[in-house]
Amino acid sequence: MKKTLIGKLSLGFALIVLAGTASVATAVGGDLGVGTTSLGNIIVDGKGMAAYYYQPDVPNSGVSTCTGGCLVHWPAITSASATPIVSGITATVTVIASSSQIVVNGRPIYTFAGVSKPGDVNGQGIGGIWYVVSPAGVELTPSEIAKEKSAATPKPKATKPAKKPKAKTKHKVAPKPKKSSGVSYYGK
Repeated sequence: MKKTLIGKLSLGFALIVLAGTASVATAVGGDLGVGTTSLGNIIVDGKGMAAYYYQPDVPNSGVSTCTGGCLVHWPAITSASATPIVSGITATVTVIASSSQIVVNGRPIYTFAGVSKPGDVNGQGIGGIWYVVSPAGVELTPSEIAKEKSAATPKPKATKPAKKPKAKTKHKVAPKPKKSSGVSYYGK
């Protein structure tokens, strides 16, 4: 009986822990997918790890400027194919032929070695040059995240108060004057 109670408590604890984690949809069988994190929906690699842009990279140059020690901390996301398998991404996805590094909207993407599990975005904003990437290929800087959140929750439209219909008033018809007996008020 004691083992059963401990087993039930362990299961309950595991469910509580799982309920508090970020929801991540990985690119099962693919190179890239979309994950839901505390920063919103972002591009993730095939393991569910967040994809990052490196601001010093020049878009459409076909070259990654993160080299040497940089790649130790920020490994390039690569593909075994010249045509990466992606799911849920609306951005243009290609590969740098010389390195097999995946490129989103002309910019190479990376993961962060300092993460421990899918859904972590603790590389966000490091050095003011590393930012997660939206499924549309937008670099999610703090201002861009604020813009996307405000667009996702439209402000309610101001409505004018309804006008109350005017109460119809009945007009009294003046009574017809009575025929006088010929004597006027003035004495005639």
